[in-house]
Amino acid sequence: MYISEYICCGTAPDSQIVGFHARKGINITLRDHFSIVRMLPPFLPLLLMFSSLYGNFTEPVVDSIYISGNFPVSENKLLDGIGLETGVSLLRITPVQVRDGIISNLSDMGYLEAAVTVQWPLWDDETDIVRISVDAGIRSLLSGLVFNGAIIFPADSLAMLYPGAPGEPITPADTLSFGNSLLDLYDERGYIHSSISINLLGISEIDSETGYRAVECNIDENEQAFLGSVTISGLETIRRTVITREILIQSGDSLNMELLRQSVSNIYGLGLFQDVRFSYNPSKNDSSIVNLDISVSESRYKRVDLGTGYVSPSAVFGSVTWLHPNIMGNNQRLSIGIYMMEYFGSRDGRMLVPEIIYEEPWFLSTRWKWQLKLGYLYLFTPGIRQRSYSITSTFARDITDHLKYTIGYSLEYEKYNELADSSFTTSDWRTTSSINSTLTHDTRSPLLDPLRGHWMMGSGKLSGGFLGGNDYYSISTEGRLYFPMSNDFVLAARLRLGGSFPYGDDTTVPPDDRFYLGGGTTVRGYPFNSLGPKDDENNPIGGRLEVLGNFEIRVRVIGNLGIVLFTDAGGLWNAFEEIDFETAGFGTGFGLRYHTLFGPIRLDYGFAPTWRNSIKRGKIYIGIGHAF
Repeated sequence: MYISEYICCGTAPDSQIVGFHARKGINITLRDHFSIVRMLPPFLPLLLMFSSLYGNFTEPVVDSIYISGNFPVSENKLLDGIGLETGVSLLRITPVQVRDGIISNLSDMGYLEAAVTVQWPLWDDETDIVRISVDAGIRSLLSGLVFNGAIIFPADSLAMLYPGAPGEPITPADTLSFGNSLLDLYDERGYIHSSISINLLGISEIDSETGYRAVECNIDENEQAFLGSVTISGLETIRRTVITREILIQSGDSLNMELLRQSVSNIYGLGLFQDVRFSYNPSKNDSSIVNLDISVSESRYKRVDLGTGYVSPSAVFGSVTWLHPNIMGNNQRLSIGIYMMEYFGSRDGRMLVPEIIYEEPWFLSTRWKWQLKLGYLYLFTPGIRQRSYSITSTFARDITDHLKYTIGYSLEYEKYNELADSSFTTSDWRTTSSINSTLTHDTRSPLLDPLRGHWMMGSGKLSGGFLGGNDYYSISTEGRLYFPMSNDFVLAARLRLGGSFPYGDDTTVPPDDRFYLGGGTTVRGYPFNSLGPKDDENNPIGGRLEVLGNFEIRVRVIGNLGIVLFTDAGGLWNAFEEIDFETAGFGTGFGLRYHTLFGPIRLDYGFAPTWRNSIKRGKIYIGIGHAF
């Protein structure tokens, strides 16, 4: 939806027409008045070549600009963005550019019939003065909209697509946007052959400076098109239904081009194809029927993913995952992997999490996604020992484009020990059932390096009770907001709250369902998972209540390089009566970002300003992606 060509024609001041060749189906005509201006001499290229060889030629520059006539704005606003100013070379700009630029600026303010004459200085003039004569004419304001030929949609609904309101200036940008919006609306109903012509009716003069006029829309709705047959070529190992169920309209539906464009995106998103092409062929027997031909090229979709990272000076992690996203030809996914974290220093320890995950993208041919996960957890730290086997079944569905809901059931067989009074207390192996549910709303854009939007999450989990096993429940919520001050300046904030509480005869919560803070993604300036309650030997053991807040100023300095200023605060406690923000952690610092296609590479330095020698005791964090 863009202007593909701009044409000025005519030779007399009173017979100029500006035509906009825009998207097929739109014809917008505005009458404007121009005067012929003197062009640069035809021998200018030879003169420039001669001067470059012998060096005896000095480029002429604009000594002054003289503007006369009737124009309603300041000279600076009239010349804004044109490039004409005192001291600029006369060889770097042409009188046609000056004229067209002034007319464009006036058109953007509603002066659609402006007449502009530009007098360029002569080569033998002692002083190079650019003289401009302007007659802005009457300002065109919108009085209303007139629709001819509109049958499918009521005029009121069509009028809502106009970007302006009655009494506001009429601009070429608004009329072009209006025409494209009308065509999009008809495309959604299958009227892909419709055409629209937009004209401006005569001015009803109010005074010498302002006039009202109507925008007339002549609509040729033409014949409605419907989707006919769908043929697919290029499939080798993937079933046809994998593609057809991603097409958002069915045979016999009106040909909604926007839904078909989304269908192409959905098919690419499966990760099974390296090329997807849609072509449309009218039916030989019925011109209202359009057949869809889809050509695909399968990718080498089986892969092994390797990952590693530096969490803090006291912890690093690594992962290996084998993924097959089409194990039965129907896009069922199977992944087998292991995640490992190694702790160093005073908190020497290890965490191992091997998993096998099966995913069914269309459970029982519905839009519910089903996942079955078999997992094992081994956690060994100075304060905690835990082992558990688990099986989890989860259902998920996209309610809207941005809203997602999940619900799951988990069965765990676990055992954990904790250090108390200088000795470990041991719990017996126990089987626990739990149900959990999560609702998220995600409008971040772009996803890997957000400039705008938000991510909101709320979740809950219930274990034990009538389900059996450890009796506890947990709730948590988190919000992430991104405010663009410009494309290179973004404010980002996060707030996270959580609680995990025992009930019935139980008095504790398993370690893997507690909260942990400290490190490169939570409170920078502190060692990894170091905040919150500790055992008798000062080892962190996690908390049941969590509060976390983060704020970042993200600025791109040059190219892909950016800087970040951040402030983090968070605390963990075991009960509401223990909440004391003096025991919370507060960190601040700065960082560098190098933005890539897979997200920013992050280098942060954080410190706790309340500590003695806080800057020297600060921590360095390296990672991929933002902290939140």
